[in-house]
Amino acid sequence: MKMIDRICILLVFLLSGCSVSETGIISFREDNVDYRVEFFSPRIVRILSYPSGDTLVTKRLVVDTSLPRYTGYTVKDNSSEYRFVTPELIILFDKKEKAFEFREVGTDRLLLREKNNGEARTFRRDTVAEEPCLHVTQRFVPTEKEGLYGLGQYQTGVMNYRGDTALLLQANMDIVNPFLISTNRYGILWDNYSETRFRDNEQGYSFDSEVGDASDYYFVYGENMDEVIAGYRTLTGRVPMFGKWVFGFWQSKERYRSFSELENVVKRYREDSIPLDNIVQDWEYWGDKTHWNGLMFDTLNFSRPKETIARLQNDYHVHFTLSVWPGFGKETSVYRDLDSIHALFDEPTWAGYKVFDAYNPYAREIFWNHLKRGLYDQGVDGWWMDATEPSFRDGFTQLKQAEKTKSAGNTYIGSFHRYLNVYSLELLRFLHDKLRTENDEKRVFILTRSAFASQQRYATAVWSGDVSASWENFRKQIAAGINLSMSGIPYWTSDIGGFFVTERDACFPKGLDDPAYKELYLRWFQFGCFSPLFRAHGTNVPREIWQFGEPSSVYYDTQLKYIRLRYKLLPYIYSVSRQVTERHGSVMKGLCMDFVSDTSTYDIADAYMFGPSLLVSPVVTPGAREKSTYLPGHSGTYWYDFYSGEAYRGGRMQKTSSPLDVIPLFVRGGSILPMTDVKQYVSECPDLKVELRIYTGADASFEWYDDEGDSYRYENGEFAICPVLWDESDKSVTLGDRIGKYRNMTENQRVIVKVYFPEQSTPIEREIFYTGEKIKIDFK
Repeated sequence: MKMIDRICILLVFLLSGCSVSETGIISFREDNVDYRVEFFSPRIVRILSYPSGDTLVTKRLVVDTSLPRYTGYTVKDNSSEYRFVTPELIILFDKKEKAFEFREVGTDRLLLREKNNGEARTFRRDTVAEEPCLHVTQRFVPTEKEGLYGLGQYQTGVMNYRGDTALLLQANMDIVNPFLISTNRYGILWDNYSETRFRDNEQGYSFDSEVGDASDYYFVYGENMDEVIAGYRTLTGRVPMFGKWVFGFWQSKERYRSFSELENVVKRYREDSIPLDNIVQDWEYWGDKTHWNGLMFDTLNFSRPKETIARLQNDYHVHFTLSVWPGFGKETSVYRDLDSIHALFDEPTWAGYKVFDAYNPYAREIFWNHLKRGLYDQGVDGWWMDATEPSFRDGFTQLKQAEKTKSAGNTYIGSFHRYLNVYSLELLRFLHDKLRTENDEKRVFILTRSAFASQQRYATAVWSGDVSASWENFRKQIAAGINLSMSGIPYWTSDIGGFFVTERDACFPKGLDDPAYKELYLRWFQFGCFSPLFRAHGTNVPREIWQFGEPSSVYYDTQLKYIRLRYKLLPYIYSVSRQVTERHGSVMKGLCMDFVSDTSTYDIADAYMFGPSLLVSPVVTPGAREKSTYLPGHSGTYWYDFYSGEAYRGGRMQKTSSPLDVIPLFVRGGSILPMTDVKQYVSECPDLKVELRIYTGADASFEWYDDEGDSYRYENGEFAICPVLWDESDKSVTLGDRIGKYRNMTENQRVIVKVYFPEQSTPIEREIFYTGEKIKIDFK
């Protein structure tokens, strides 16, 4: 900020009773409430308020406190309001109503306002866990027709939170990320870590938190919903790239009982030519319960781990992911070391282990030292951090989980009541940073069951927990995954077919002997193909694809079909993952994100965008062999059936055939879709032959991205991008000059260009050799 502007702002504040810090933080007081306004960009502002004279005691864990403040705003003050203006936002504080209002510069369009009549915020003094605190409620009034999304992942089936509620509590199948995103092109990041309820009704919506010291939220504006998510990540952290292998197929189950069993499974995948990139070892590789999670392999059934893992990697070309828990059995050395510094909680767990205090930096170092020596140094590729809510006995549901976690008492930094939802964040922030410093050749990958705001920056993906097998639960996973992604955490998956099949509230006591279960499994498997991570996992029944039927059976062949399709789509998927990292993009998106002007998309919970081009419409009804899908209207006019090439106009419902081996899949007109040949694993060979599909209807562009598939050299510019353009009026495709290069890059590639037109289902093909130099192909 120019000196003269700073002096002018200071004069305004001195005259109005406000103050401004050297970093541009604005402070003022109204009716015994202190307010703080902090800009982080022209589009992002923090609104902090608390009773005058109180002290802020909660340690802020989500937003980087070192982020620079934005000072390019102007201030006006009169008897009725404060007005703060940036090039993007107008923020008003009504002195009578004690409420903020957010408007768009240029149009003066109302984005959001707090509730009037002095009801915007309530601070009720309380004592929780023998600690004085505030019970905090913050109230907003949205516009009439906007949709509300995000907040994390919950098992309610809710897509649009208008007129609904969400309980922001971690549990086995529930993930908290208190970022709300609106079709009115804003987001609210509620910075509180205690038990919180979100409610929306005819009076507006509110965040109500059990323990706090202030109302503390960040308002994020964008010209579209993608930009709102980008603003969230500006505050909370960029998403790093995963190794390409993460986007291949995963084989997992509860559990392989020896290295021999696991290796034989991998061997058969290779012998039967079923693509596979990741094999997962679930729990009890450590031995009995007294040695629970000892951070070393049992010598009886899992002997010679370093040798075995190296063989899996070098002979079978699969990556090895391992389950690790945040609790330890009494006979383990890590338990004894943690107990010596009083860093274990006494709250009982279902398996008799004790959860450790991941908020304690000394305890985290002990955990890491054992993990590195016993597991990391054996060659493990990926880390499956299970039960990071953290899980206690009888804590399967949200309210029970909260009760048991609070009962555990105080953490190193304060009561569990105050820091209830951020156990996973604290543990995985630490683990990521340790792993990241160990090896520049291997990108960090962590899969976990719990998350919180900012966790995406720590190379973390999540899954939806121990969901039981039923059609209702399958339907719920779609809305759950979409909302988690729309809260800013892009990488998600579920247990295909449900974790439980024959017990709890699962619907299939006969397991694989029941064709009805195998039908559900196939439909869920198809959804898995178009989830950010493609992962088979569960208990009660085995999950290898041959367990469902012999080759030539619909149950075997359909799984193989979609595994192969996943590998064909890897150039598209990996390019989208680059956009997640570089441009804060999303893999899985609610239809409202790309078609916000079409209000018919706001409540759709059984279809979504997979990247910018593909609309996926899972079949969620037993016995269904056709499905009607709403295809939004858009500038490209048409949607193309992925399988047949037939074109349909958007803005209406479209019924299509969906036999048991088909998931309805549509490509947006005005899209480019790069594909390749099927591989047995992602690094088997370079993409020597690439199929570029062009779906006409509007101009299109796509950045076809590639790199060496692992290592962090991409951060230093070692990657290649081929910009691909479709000119609708000229009917031409242009592959631009290749940007960049990476080690062992294939310089020359055979490219089959297929252009789909709405009047004919068969594409027009041209074949070229791309050498990295610009080339134009005409299709007139």
